Amino acid sequence: MLTMPEIHRIRKLREKKGLSIAEISRETGYNWRTVKKYADGDISVQPTVKRKKGMRKDTDKSLTTG
Repeated sequence: MLTMPEIHRIRKLREKKGLSIAEISRETGYNWRTVKKYADGDISVQPTVKRKKGMRKDTDKSLTTG
């Protein structure tokens, strides 16, 4: 998976400069399928969410009631 700056660069080359998928592929060094996936918006880019890790509540009452 590409980073957000790389994705934005590919989209900029496609939308602003009007380059073809092959031209973007040559310029960036990525496979044309990868370039097409991000340039034509075939995917939605969602930021990853880091979940907090904490203490788990013990659900087995036999362990807590001695």
